[in-house]
Amino acid sequence: MIGAILIKVAFVSCLLSILCFFQTHRTGNGKFLKYGRMFFHVTVVTVMVTAAVLMYLILTHQFQYTYVWSYSATTLSTPLLMSTFYAGQEGSFMLWALFTALIGVFLIQYSSKTGYEPQVMTVFGLIELMLLLMLIVKNPFSYIWESWPGEVNVGFVPANGRGLNPLLQNYWMVIHPQILFSGFSAMGVPYAFAVAALMKRDYRNWIRPATPWLVYGAMILGVGIMMGGYWAYETLGWGGYWGWDPVENSSLVPWLFSIGAIHTFLSQRKSGAFVRTNLVLSMLCFLFVLYATFLTRSGVLGDTSVHSFVDPGMWAYWLLIGMIVLFAVLGFGLMLKRMKEMPKVAVQHDYMSREFALFLGSSALVFAAIFIIVGTSSPIITGILYGKVTAVDISYYITTTLPLGIAIGLLSGIGQLLWWTRSKKADFFKSLIWPSSLALVCTVGLSFVGLGQILVAVFVLAATFSLFANIQVGIRIFRGNPKYAGGSIAHIGIAFMFVGFVFSSVYDDKQTVSLAEGETTEVLGYKLTYAGYAPIDNEKFAFNVHIEKDGLHHVVSPIMYYSEYTKGLMRNPDIVNLITKDFYIAPLSLEKAGEGITPTTKTAQLKRGETKKIGTLEVTFVDFDFPVFEKAAMLEGREVKIGARLNVKEYGKKSELVTPYKIINGREVTHVPAHYDSYELTIVGMRPDREAKENSAVEIAIVDLASLPTQDSQKDILVVEASIKPYINLVWTGVIILVVGFLVTIVRRTQEARMKRPDQIGFSDQGLA
Repeated sequence: MIGAILIKVAFVSCLLSILCFFQTHRTGNGKFLKYGRMFFHVTVVTVMVTAAVLMYLILTHQFQYTYVWSYSATTLSTPLLMSTFYAGQEGSFMLWALFTALIGVFLIQYSSKTGYEPQVMTVFGLIELMLLLMLIVKNPFSYIWESWPGEVNVGFVPANGRGLNPLLQNYWMVIHPQILFSGFSAMGVPYAFAVAALMKRDYRNWIRPATPWLVYGAMILGVGIMMGGYWAYETLGWGGYWGWDPVENSSLVPWLFSIGAIHTFLSQRKSGAFVRTNLVLSMLCFLFVLYATFLTRSGVLGDTSVHSFVDPGMWAYWLLIGMIVLFAVLGFGLMLKRMKEMPKVAVQHDYMSREFALFLGSSALVFAAIFIIVGTSSPIITGILYGKVTAVDISYYITTTLPLGIAIGLLSGIGQLLWWTRSKKADFFKSLIWPSSLALVCTVGLSFVGLGQILVAVFVLAATFSLFANIQVGIRIFRGNPKYAGGSIAHIGIAFMFVGFVFSSVYDDKQTVSLAEGETTEVLGYKLTYAGYAPIDNEKFAFNVHIEKDGLHHVVSPIMYYSEYTKGLMRNPDIVNLITKDFYIAPLSLEKAGEGITPTTKTAQLKRGETKKIGTLEVTFVDFDFPVFEKAAMLEGREVKIGARLNVKEYGKKSELVTPYKIINGREVTHVPAHYDSYELTIVGMRPDREAKENSAVEIAIVDLASLPTQDSQKDILVVEASIKPYINLVWTGVIILVVGFLVTIVRRTQEARMKRPDQIGFSDQGLA
């Protein structure tokens, strides 16, 4: 119970800290400020101890705790075992609260030197408070007999846990979530500064101390997003790094808002314009982090996203909505109250100025975010309007964002060539000659080898123009003062990424091929030889393929194995990383010698009560056959028998109720199929939902035994999809360059923010972001 008690202690101390900071804001009494700091540090220490307790329970295999049992197992390596800390909802909120608390320690020191401490820490403390409230609702220290009352005896300790989802058993699991949640926590700081500015009625100076945190949040969140992309590319086997998955999109949206805010911050620093815009964008960065959390952890995207968590329970569901409403009302409500007193700055720049280019670029980013969030929210929108959850097609995102990507590419180059307030036309057009000419040459050259669509060609033109324009400007800045080069470096990184997107998608080539063991097959200009398979850890199998071209030899070992966790076949690709391309091998299946061609098999997923036509059969999923005593047996580690009652009918024949089963005994699974006429029905996967039974689903495989083959194969045959991803390294190189640009900017802006107090800072500005 110590963990649950510590969470409540942290909640109370955080609440007291908020009250003290707010009293300091109201009265200016330094005594309250001292207590506010003290209570916040108590909160930080308590959260750290709570996190340490949870980690101890995981490392020592305390399976009597529901969270530990649900995500860990004795078979996991130590790094993966530690990563189960944040594998579920409760742990991920714990990680978020921990990072928010740690950032708060630095923020106290930082904001005290810039004159915003009471206001910023009042708001930032409220963010921590709501995360702690979520941990009280979603308690990671609940016992299994509390989660399943009446089904599990009090004091019972399972012999082992369920383990970690195989898709998460990757070294990126140790890195990626921590980076992403660090970005989520950092996005709360610009929100806190924006609300603090409204509390202080300081609409001018707040952006200077807020800028380093905004850039830091954008950098960390962007790195987290691209790490997730590389994880998908390296693990999932579909050959891509971005699939427009709703949960991927929901993390991208706050990042786009943050990049838009960085650019409008520049204009306000120079001319005092965009006061309201910057307040709104800073608040939206954090609000859409909360919305991303809602989409990921509320279960609303369970049918449309591979990342979505299961239903968190009604209390957590409404608390997530309540957090969004609370922070939206706090920020925008205070803004509406202060609206009339905000300064209105007359426009002092013309259309050929950096300010106008920044405005257009920020607008393009915001519109891209709006289009993406509308598409991402389509399951919710269609569910409310039509009672049916429907996700938009991927083509929607490409159609809406490609023109905006073109605009962003052009403006990121043009904006660097323009001067503040106004630019001389002759000088501007002269500066366009080299980047425009080189971009045109590159685009024409690539068009000859096949860009396909006009819009894609224009996108390449915009990306290469941005690349050469920013190189041109960057060289000039480096000759002067390199600390002003952050903007140019970041834009060069974005241009590299844009070009990499085109190369790796438009010019990729793929082929599905069957590799007979010991025989050499030529695929996409490479010689592939399947050399057999070998067992590796945790009952996985590596399938060794030798790849040869121009005297160079490589060996890849894609992996396939049956997962007890998902009750299905898992596949992991392997990649040959070359300088100019990746050669990507994704395993599909293995046809064993003597088995010949497999019989006709069809698979389908059915929700409870749903009827589907599968081949010539009509199949209805009635319900699971999973009595209470079987549930208890599962928790106790004994043999479990789970069935799915199916009503099956073929045209012209009588319907029949059949029940295929799975018998699970530790790591051993036995399939007991059911039969209807010449068909064999087997359970492939199950997704029970205790809270909403109508959402329970089963995946079944139907084999037509009449189609069994008579031929025998003499060799094992490995079926793979081979693909070439040309110049995909441009994407990852662009990410690294972008991070360098962010770091240069953070250092510069932090130095500027600390040079003077806000009321002493003027608004002359030089250089770039």
